[in-house]
Order: sequence, then C-alpha cells, then structure tokens
Amino acid sequence: MIEKSLDASLLFSIINLTSQIRLRGDLIYRFAGLTTQQYVILLHLAGDPNIPFIEERTKEEGMYASELAESLKLSRPGVTNLLKALIQKGFVSQMEDKEDRRKKRLYLTEEGVKLIQAIEPLRRKANAAFLDQFSESEKEQFMAYIRRCATYAKDQLDQPADLLEMYQRLPLD
Repeated sequence: MIEKSLDASLLFSIINLTSQIRLRGDLIYRFAGLTTQQYVILLHLAGDPNIPFIEERTKEEGMYASELAESLKLSRPGVTNLLKALIQKGFVSQMEDKEDRRKKRLYLTEEGVKLIQAIEPLRRKANAAFLDQFSESEKEQFMAYIRRCATYAKDQLDQPADLLEMYQRLPLD
C-alpha cells in the first residue's frame, strides 16, 4: 500500500529528530520546572541571536505574544498558556505598550535573566556533547540544508495555492 521512499523517510526522520531534541530539552529544563517550549520563550525574550526569528527581527525591547506565536508556530492560546506559567513563576512580566495601551509587551524579569544565566552554560555543554560528532564544516553544511528546507517550507506556507491545489485533486469521496 505505502512504498518506502527516501523523501518520506527523510521527512519522518526530521520529525523524529525534532521530537527527540524537544524531549531531551524537557529533561534538561525539568530541574527548573520548565518545558523546552517555556525555555525557548525565555530565550526569545532574552534576544538569543541563534533563533532565526530574532535574527530577522528589528531590535526592540520586549515582544508581543503574537510574535512568539509566529516564531514558535503555535496558536495564540497555546502561547498564552505557556506565558501564564512563566509569569506565575516570576520569569516574565508584561507591560502596556507605550504606543497602544491595549497591547502588552513581554519582558524577562530579573529572575528570568538569572535563570538563563544559570542554565546557559549547561545548555551549551549539552549542545556541544550532542553535536561534537560533527566537524565544523559538516555543521555548516547541515545548517545550509536546514535553511534551504526552511525557506522552501515558508514559501509554501506563504503561497499555499500549489500545495492546496495538489491535495484538492485527491479522490476522497
């Protein structure tokens, strides 16, 4: 019924790898009472230059929940739930936007900054242990492949007509 294909195997392997990385992160951040997604939100608010969304963004203080949702590819309610926990724990604060008081900007608190400063050396060490199996040129090549795939995927999401047209032709009746 379903044939083995390199394309499908590659995509499922990427999905599997991202799941394993997330679960690995959950083990690392659990000691701080956080999930990987919550820690990634803290990294966004800290302006981590390794996050593609931060790299492309103009340098502004604080972020909107909608920006986090866009970057994390999560629904707005999903991000709101993650933020509630971070605000309750005292790692994130929200303040009215200076130009539009209906909007709230999110900021790291002093406790959030301290937490990142405590975790970052451990995260760097864990990342290095995970990636030490590759040479610098292999990492750069892998990064180039990921960026190419991400650009193509983003283009499909930005202009989904071709993709949708292909699936609309399916005989599902």
